[in-house]
Amino acid sequence: MKRRAALAGLAAGAAALARGARAQAAPALPAVVVWDFDNQSPLPGAGEFLRRALPENLTAQLLRVPGLPVVERQRLRDVLAEQKLAASELADADARLRLGRIVGAARMVFGGFFVLGEQVQVHVRVVETASSRVLVSDEFTGDLATVMQQVEALNRRLTRALGGGASPGLTYAAASWEAYDRALALADAGRVDDAITALQALLTQDKNFHPAERQLVALLEKLSRR
Repeated sequence: MKRRAALAGLAAGAAALARGARAQAAPALPAVVVWDFDNQSPLPGAGEFLRRALPENLTAQLLRVPGLPVVERQRLRDVLAEQKLAASELADADARLRLGRIVGAARMVFGGFFVLGEQVQVHVRVVETASSRVLVSDEFTGDLATVMQQVEALNRRLTRALGGGASPGLTYAAASWEAYDRALALADAGRVDDAITALQALLTQDKNFHPAERQLVALLEKLSRR
């Protein structure tokens, strides 16, 4: 418990420093939030880990853009709880846009994917939360086994559309993304301690998996507020 408290203290300190650094540089771009993608595959559960992994991969890319405020997944989950909204209520796009406005995002990225055999089609659109106007629409088709690597070209196009420059994409092993998805599922179910343990185990196996590191800090900070 002492170790957990110490980690939480370090996480809170790191988060405070990050917020301070962001406050010193006024955001030059409209804030964006990336929602979990919809699994539209005909077979239930096909490629299910992509529902969280694809948007988290894009979020990691967007966080590298200077001056682009990105509302992270944990903040969305917290607002869901504060507003007493069930996940089923957010199947409606308008409800998601209202949530985007609540968290201060001017733009929201919606996405979905369709797995058929060994192929997967991913489609995304960027929507202005104030007007519901579609600003960008894009898609790609690739192999299910390597989709997390192939999707980087799509992520780079979206990053440029949201005001970022050309930058190399982020690539991690598929096994790391699947382990990360399992940890996120635990967090979504309210099993924060188990999620933290899973993320720590993942980082032991893949110490350079930055999305897990970022999520671990967010969950430890959440624990420190309890």
